[in-house]
Amino acid sequence: MSEVKKKNNRNTWALLREGLKHLVLHNGWLKLIAILISVVLWAGLISQDETITRDKSFQNVRVSVIGTEVMKNNGFILATNLDGLTADFTAAVPQKQYEAATASVYNVRVDLSRINQSGPQEIQLDKSFSNVYGKVTSITPSSITVDVEDYTIRPRIPVSAKLYGHEPDGFRYELACTPTTFTIRGPASVVNDVAYARAYIAADDIEWSEGDNYTAFPFKLYNIAGVEIDSSRMSITSDNNIEADSVIVSYKIRPVKDFSTKDLVTIKGKTQNGYKVSDVKIYPETIKVSDISEILDQMDTLYLEKNTVSVTGAKESFSEKIEIVKPSDDSYISNNTITVSVEIVPADEP
Repeated sequence: MSEVKKKNNRNTWALLREGLKHLVLHNGWLKLIAILISVVLWAGLISQDETITRDKSFQNVRVSVIGTEVMKNNGFILATNLDGLTADFTAAVPQKQYEAATASVYNVRVDLSRINQSGPQEIQLDKSFSNVYGKVTSITPSSITVDVEDYTIRPRIPVSAKLYGHEPDGFRYELACTPTTFTIRGPASVVNDVAYARAYIAADDIEWSEGDNYTAFPFKLYNIAGVEIDSSRMSITSDNNIEADSVIVSYKIRPVKDFSTKDLVTIKGKTQNGYKVSDVKIYPETIKVSDISEILDQMDTLYLEKNTVSVTGAKESFSEKIEIVKPSDDSYISNNTITVSVEIVPADEP
């Protein structure tokens, strides 16, 4: 019985071998093509199936920061610098989009609009979802801790300009700024410390010739002690709410002329009997006047409100101030008055 069974098995294997041989030798290349087409069709069907995804990882992807304006409107501002914040994440990408999927199609972000108090705050990174490229399944780090400060606004911060270095002899300058004030916004800890804004101008940066000039110069913020304040976390705007990083400085340059006060005043009258004028002194001895050349060229001496001092009846020394008359409304004079000091002594003194 066993011999018959073995013989049947041998016959079965022989038939299989003959069948495979016939399959290969009779139109085998057509059959191979059919198999290849079947494989391609199967692969195509698999790639079009949206339910089949592959994990794709991305490293050092820039994280978007949103909601900063909403946070400011709520009275808060970020004290932590999030520039350059990156994260690593993995996305479940549909098979047919695997090669096309790049980090830029996923909007990984941190939303600051939900912040409602100051101090350290832990914020979750939002995972992105794309109808085309799938969803982010994991992200590292999943959250960040940031410092939050109260947000404040201060208007009317005064702006000025100051020259350093030495101007050439024979010239005088006047500096003025536009705008004259700034509004600053930012963390209360630094905004409340600001006292003024100032543009420092090197004397070598100015063309020293008579006339009016206008140039934009950068400025910095300072506290009451004159120490510079870091303005990187603040917004600085002019009165018309335009962001400002410089100030227009107008500098008026005029020639200067020196005038002696000697012999400008005449002493008249007689002292009280038994007394005499011992000495007359005028202070200051020199007055500087600045104006346009046409006016200075016509001036040979200072113009005084009066040029006489009376000693009638005087028996003791005295001083009198005399006002200097400006040659024009735009003139600058180093002193508005001169002081005439008259020394009165007894007539019998030498």
